[in-house]
Formats: sequence, C-alpha cells, structure tokens
Amino acid sequence: MEVFLYFSEMEGKGREIRGIMEELFRSEQLHVHRSVDNLIQNILGPWDKKPIVVALIDRKDELIDLVSRREQLYPVRLVLVLPEEEESVISLAHRLRPNYLTYIHKDTEDLKSVLRKMSALN
Repeated sequence: MEVFLYFSEMEGKGREIRGIMEELFRSEQLHVHRSVDNLIQNILGPWDKKPIVVALIDRKDELIDLVSRREQLYPVRLVLVLPEEEESVISLAHRLRPNYLTYIHKDTEDLKSVLRKMSALN
C-alpha cells in the first residue's frame, strides 16, 4: 500500500505529521510531495491497494487547487488537515469527500489512530 503526504510548509505540524507517518509506514511506502501537481501525478495508479493521501492544507488556495482536481483524488483514501474551522473552508473541503477531516490545531493522536485503521483495511 502506498501512502502520500502533501504539505507546502515543513514547519511545526508538517514535521510532526511526517514523523507520525514515518513511524507507521515503511519508507518505501511513503511518498512526500510539496506541490499539488506532483501529488496528483504520483497518485495516479494503478495500485494493488487503495492509496492513502494525507493533505496538510495551509492556505485556502491549496484547497481550491485540490478541489479543482477532485476527480483524480476519488480513488484514494483521503485525510485532510485544515488550517481553520471556518465554514467556507469546511464546505470546500467536503467537496473532496475526505475519509477523515481534522484541523491543524488539534491533537494528532486521533489522526494516528485513523491512519492505523486505514492501513489495516488494505
């Protein structure tokens, strides 16, 4: 199973989430991308098992970019980490039909648990 992490900034939370993913998945499974273009190009299969994509969104324009490419994200298990709990951001994020949605200021234990469960589904 392949696991993809997208984040544009390597500051605090990005580093923390990358650490969690490195703990849960083997290095050959984990693919880290810093641009939406690279992420989309690399998640296109074919894959034996449904890949997991964790997208740490820093800015609304990143989310808009992902939404504009949502058709390419549907065959994956999608986890979104949003910057804020603003209604317009949440509404936009739900257009991607994420399997799990959390916020950058939340504790990462739930995220870790969700990733474990998703990896067990494959």
